[in-house]
Amino acid sequence: MDSLVIENGYLITPEEQRMTRLWLQGGEILHIGDKLPTGLAVAEEAFKKIDAQGCYVTPGLIDLQMNGGPDCDLWQDLSAAGGEAKLKAMRAELLSHGVTAFLPTLITADVNHLLKNMAFLKSQGASRDLSTATTDGEPLSRMVGVHLEGPCLSPQRPGVHPPEWIIPFNLANVKTLSDPVVALFTAACEGDSEGQAIELLQKQGVVVALGHSNATFEEANRAFRQGVGLVTHIFNAMPPLHHRQLGAVGAALLSKETTCCLIADGLHLDKAACALIFGLKGAEKTILVTDRAAVGTSGGELAGSSITLEQAVQNMVRWEICTFAQAVRMATLNAARAIGAEHLIGSLAVGKAADLVFFNRETLAVEKVALAGAIVDAAVCV
Repeated sequence: MDSLVIENGYLITPEEQRMTRLWLQGGEILHIGDKLPTGLAVAEEAFKKIDAQGCYVTPGLIDLQMNGGPDCDLWQDLSAAGGEAKLKAMRAELLSHGVTAFLPTLITADVNHLLKNMAFLKSQGASRDLSTATTDGEPLSRMVGVHLEGPCLSPQRPGVHPPEWIIPFNLANVKTLSDPVVALFTAACEGDSEGQAIELLQKQGVVVALGHSNATFEEANRAFRQGVGLVTHIFNAMPPLHHRQLGAVGAALLSKETTCCLIADGLHLDKAACALIFGLKGAEKTILVTDRAAVGTSGGELAGSSITLEQAVQNMVRWEICTFAQAVRMATLNAARAIGAEHLIGSLAVGKAADLVFFNRETLAVEKVALAGAIVDAAVCV
C-alpha cells in the first residue's frame, strides 16, 4: 500500500476549508499540513505525490439508504445465480460516484427472505465493524452494516412496500429480525408505545429511525424521547404537514435533537421543501440519502430514487440551499455520526480511513476517489 501525499487540493474538513497537503499511509490519514511533523519514522521523500489541482478533496460519501441500482435489486433473492457479480458491479459503480461506504437497504418482505439476504450480504463483507467491512482488495464501496427499512412499518403508510409482509413494531418481531449486521432499523415507532422494541435495538447498538409512519405529533415526540433520533426520508411515507395537525413531520422539524434524512432529487421533495428542511435543521441535523432502487423514478412514480449521492450534493448547491462544504457534511460526517462510525469515516482527520473524493471545483463532478488510500480514477471504477 503506497504512502501518498495529496497536493494542491482544497481540503474540506469539519473544522475548516483550506489548501494544504494531506498525507496518507497504511490506508489512513497520517497528517494534515504542508510539512510532516518531526519525529515520524518516515521521510517525506517516501511519499508518492498526487496532484489535486482544481479539486476539492472531501471525505468519502456515505449513503445510509441504498436499495440497489439498474442492474442490482436488493429487494430480490441476492443469493441467486449472478447475485455476487451484480452486487460487486453496483459497489464499483457507487465508488465511481464518490460513495466509499453505504448501508445496503432491505425493504419489507417475508422475514425469512430478509434473514437470507442479510446472511448473503455478510458473506460479501457487510459488517458494522469497519475493520472487517472488507473489499478484498478490490475497488468496491464498503458495506458498513445493513439498513432494515421494514417490515415493521405502518399499514397506512407503506409506500411501495408490499403491505402483505408488514408486521407490527414490537419486541417479538424485533427479536426475530435481530442480527449483528443491522446498523439502522426504520420503523413506525408509534407501534411501540412502551418503547420496549426501541430499547432492545439500542442495547444491540442499532440506530432506530422513524419512517413509513402514521404517527401523530404526540406519538412522534414520544418516540424521540425514547431515544429515536433519526427520521427516514422525511415527508415521504408520512402524513402531510398540516397547520392544525403537524404530525411526525412537524415533530421532527421542531425537535432540536432529531436528525432528518432527505432525498434531494426534486421528485421525492420539491427543492423548496429541501430548503425548508435545511432552514430548520441546519447542516448539523440533516443527512442526504438517495433511497436509490433498481426501479427508481424512471416512470415518474416514487419507488425509490434514481439519483446518486454525488448528484444530491450537487443539487443542494445548485439550488442555492447551502454551500458545498455544508452539502458534503450532510453526505459524510452526519451520516457517519448517525450510525456511530465517525471515529473511522466521515471526515478528514488524522487516524481516520483514507477514503476520499476529488470533486472538480468548477463542475462539482467526481474525478477521482480514494479507498483506504488507494487512488482510483472515477471513470475507470466500473
